[in-house]
Amino acid sequence: MRKLDGSPLYSAKDLLTFLGCTHSTALDVLALSGELPAGVDTEDAYLDLLKDKGIKHERRYLEQLRARPGTSVVEIDVDLPEAERIAATIAAMRDGADVIYQGTLYNSPWHGYSDFLMRVHTPSDLGPWSYEVADTKLARIAKPKHVLQLCMYSQLVKDVQGVMPRYAQVILGDDSTINLRVDDYRYYCDAACERFLSFASADERDTVAEPCGHCELCRWDERCTTEWEDLDHLSLVARLDRVQRAKLVEAGITTLQALSKAGDDPVIKGLRPETLKRIRTQAQLQYHKRTTGENRCELIPPQKFKGFERMPQPNEGDLFFDMEGDPIYSSQGGLEYLFGFHYQDNGVDQFTAFWAHDRASEMKAFEDAVDFMVKRLARYPDAYIYHYASYEETALRRLALQYGSSKKQVDTIKRLAQEHGTRENQVDDLLRDRKLVDLYKVVREAIQTSEPRYSLKNLETFFAPERTQAIKEGGDSIVAFETWLEVRDQKILDEIREYNKFDCESTRLCRDWLLTLRPAESEWFDPAKEASAAETQKEKERELKRREADAAIIALREKLMLGAGDHEEEQRFRELLGHLLEYHRREARSEWWHFFDRRGMSMEKLIDDVNCIGGLMVDTSIPDRPEKRSRVWTLRFPEQETKLCDGDTAVRHDTGEPLEIITLNEDEQFLELKVGPSRRPLDVEFALIPPGPRDDTTQRNAIMRYAEAVAAGRASDYAAITSILHREKPALKGGKILTTEEDLLAGTIDAVARMNGTHLVIQGPPGSGKTFTSAHAIVSLLRAGKRVGVTALSHKAINNLLEQIEDVARKEGVTFRGGKKCSEKEDALGGSLIEDVFEHPDSWDEYQLIGGTAWLFSREELDRKLDYLFVDEAGQMSLANAVATGVVARNIVLVGDQMQLSQPSKGAHPGGSGVSTLDHLMQDRQTVPPDRGIFLSKTWRMHPDLCGFVSEAFYDGRLESVPKMATQKLVLSSDANGALAPTGLRFIGVEHDDCSQRSYEEAEQLDAVYRELLTQKWMNCDGETKPITADDILVVSPYNMQVNLLKETLPLGARVGTVDKFQGQEAAVVLISMASSSGNDIARGIEFLFSRNRLNVAISRARCLSVIFASPKLLAVPCVRVEHLKLVNTLCWAQAVSSSSRPA
Repeated sequence: MRKLDGSPLYSAKDLLTFLGCTHSTALDVLALSGELPAGVDTEDAYLDLLKDKGIKHERRYLEQLRARPGTSVVEIDVDLPEAERIAATIAAMRDGADVIYQGTLYNSPWHGYSDFLMRVHTPSDLGPWSYEVADTKLARIAKPKHVLQLCMYSQLVKDVQGVMPRYAQVILGDDSTINLRVDDYRYYCDAACERFLSFASADERDTVAEPCGHCELCRWDERCTTEWEDLDHLSLVARLDRVQRAKLVEAGITTLQALSKAGDDPVIKGLRPETLKRIRTQAQLQYHKRTTGENRCELIPPQKFKGFERMPQPNEGDLFFDMEGDPIYSSQGGLEYLFGFHYQDNGVDQFTAFWAHDRASEMKAFEDAVDFMVKRLARYPDAYIYHYASYEETALRRLALQYGSSKKQVDTIKRLAQEHGTRENQVDDLLRDRKLVDLYKVVREAIQTSEPRYSLKNLETFFAPERTQAIKEGGDSIVAFETWLEVRDQKILDEIREYNKFDCESTRLCRDWLLTLRPAESEWFDPAKEASAAETQKEKERELKRREADAAIIALREKLMLGAGDHEEEQRFRELLGHLLEYHRREARSEWWHFFDRRGMSMEKLIDDVNCIGGLMVDTSIPDRPEKRSRVWTLRFPEQETKLCDGDTAVRHDTGEPLEIITLNEDEQFLELKVGPSRRPLDVEFALIPPGPRDDTTQRNAIMRYAEAVAAGRASDYAAITSILHREKPALKGGKILTTEEDLLAGTIDAVARMNGTHLVIQGPPGSGKTFTSAHAIVSLLRAGKRVGVTALSHKAINNLLEQIEDVARKEGVTFRGGKKCSEKEDALGGSLIEDVFEHPDSWDEYQLIGGTAWLFSREELDRKLDYLFVDEAGQMSLANAVATGVVARNIVLVGDQMQLSQPSKGAHPGGSGVSTLDHLMQDRQTVPPDRGIFLSKTWRMHPDLCGFVSEAFYDGRLESVPKMATQKLVLSSDANGALAPTGLRFIGVEHDDCSQRSYEEAEQLDAVYRELLTQKWMNCDGETKPITADDILVVSPYNMQVNLLKETLPLGARVGTVDKFQGQEAAVVLISMASSSGNDIARGIEFLFSRNRLNVAISRARCLSVIFASPKLLAVPCVRVEHLKLVNTLCWAQAVSSSSRPA
């Protein structure tokens, strides 16, 4: 931030500072105006090192460009005055140079210095060419700050050439290039620039210093820290978050001292009494130390299985474990580079470390570390592995999934086979046997201390000497390791080793200190106590089966890789297949890990987890009633969102007992629970959590059959599956997929009929008639005597397509015998040509059309029995299940849209094995290319004004409205609500604060618009005008809490639900309520609330008009990942379209 000719001049760095901390920008503006001395940038040797490396990387890339034959490179002299640099850059652009280095871009008040401007063949005001921005970055991954800088520079380029660059490039430190579609990010940047300029030019900027992620980068950090200490700021209170601070301030408690002196039973709106008691005690302890200098520690009242009861009896074989990781190691993710263990042998302290210096050695270090733990526990069966906080356990899980089945070398597979299992299984054993003891959980639940933080380093004041090592903090170790990667100085590794060694020793000292505090009446942790003899025997039987399955998979993977030869694509294909062999086990393992995690969660976290329902207490005013040999109890619970529902079997988090939910009423906050005679009494507060995973043996066996065929050289037996995994172009008789562009329906039917042992993608955007098209193609196949299967993720989707097939068949006079496999009555189709089958028949051969889920089509008796398998909603079908079901058919038709609701995956999967079938084939493309499948490019639903946004944002501009869709519109009175418009997309900003999953403000405004709509009319695509009724309006929200509020608020009969409920439905108008106030309030993460797929589905339910009600603060959600930036940008894009289409 500086001045040019007396006027402010702003850069991308200023914008990034504003996004990181508005208070920092306020101080910068004051310094620019001379009202405040300038802040001082702190010296940082590491940052200086990175800057120097960055310059070398930039110059190296410049020389690569110069070496390209026929490439003209113009370098702008950086020593020229600013105005001359600007003029030279514009001149070079007008001359059409291939590359412009160090271009200076300016349009008051913004300016910037681009590394490179690259000429492309897109016409502009310059001529038959234009420019796109490329910047070199030393980082190994693209970051939001890089992308925002490129967006700003792209806008400045547009100001010169008249057209917005379509793409921008980041050249990373490993010389890889990331191509970014500018539209996917620029609307976020535009909104941020607008807010920045408004803020910087304001007469007053009402900001206060608040701790944030920008502090460590900020030149005002020292000033703010001093201010917090002077003000006795609430941020000084340990484990007090921003939301809690805000609630305390609202109640008039603004300092640590004031909180410490709050009354015995204060009531603060929005804070649970137990939470308030905890934070008040914390303030009292810290205030005591401040005033006396004395360290203090108090015990929290004990809870069963919590706190000290997480601690097992000490054992001479106990291990104390700490890991070091570098989160910025590469674009493929971080590197876990050091696994350290402290232990004792014969009473003598020992330390063992396993190092990784690159991705390959990370796998070796991980394997060695796991082997070390397993061997130690085999020697000392009653020993445990202690660590502090969740990093180690989480990293072990991730590495187990990442490397557990990622074995390219056959000798590695042999070695693992000799050890009777992969590292996945060994980590699974450690977790299932609960051998990892997280001391942070013990500390959090058992004690409160006078320290301002609960890091291991802070607690060392109670039990460890002061650190004297060169490296004292985790962040320092990352800096040191990154430095070592550049200079390879052994002294740096020695310093990191000493730091890790002390951390491991400190973990031991922490455990020993906690033992001195442990009440004598506390029970020792012993997982064996929680398991009955029958459960133990069942587990032994399951373990034996698992070992047998592991041995078979290992042997099969070995055969697969032996047959790969030197062909790179064949190696990739077979490695992917090897991963898919264990997909279902990884999914199940992830579910089991979540199961055990939830059993150890606090009640607060269980209440916040939408998969659970917490805070359950028996309603003593309602007597229990008998049901057969069981009893049905009524329980109450606090307000929360849950996915559990009537009829579900769930598990008590404290005892692990399965219980059946008879009735669950979220609105009135009660449920009825069926409790068997052998179950423990419901006499304490507890939570219900999801049970373990569903049996998927048939799917696993089907993938095994396919893999065995591939290993035996019979991949062609399942040619369609093979073509999917290889991402081959569809093999159709006659070559070209579509022989006619005029009639998509006829062309699709023809293309399907010409399939020749292959797969075909039919991508159907909203309203494009994919079910209609599929039904006609299937009926045409049935007429030709083909046997066809229909599958999808849900019975609802299967039945929807089967109903359409029956309708088309009746109209065309086609008869056939069909069977739909049903497990429950609610799965039934109730059709005329297709019968419901509840028990598996002796043979499915008598059915020409068969419908069912993956549990049906993966059965061996159906193997290769069908000519075609249609997979509906293929964007939600995992690649593994596509293989498991695909074994039935010679041809596979994948119908769906990867840009709508996607596959829910629970686990982390290596090598691309965890994606949906369409995501695997499309590889981040928004639309299927013409040589890869059929894109249904006409929507029979949306008006062009609405389709335009949906098409550009989600479908590469390829989706168009059928002409008659332009006829439909809302017919509004002259005094209609200003939020309404005849057609298009509207964004209504609704101010509110502290709303997570429910906003009364949005409900109130949406209700006003809803009731206004009921007084208006609309014209359909046939030109018929009629009054708008409740059937013509859909109301959508991401959160069930907001859905429930809207149901209470809106008139009776309103169609209200989440996106999942309304997929496949439509209405004249869609009203969307986002509910969350800001980035700090979002429940279930940015990925959920801002999901592009879910927003696409919500908006595109409308024929005429979609209206989004949202807090404007959602347009400014901080993004720490580029993926998040793209998600939030879509909402910013919608807001920009809304603003641009409003009448003046």
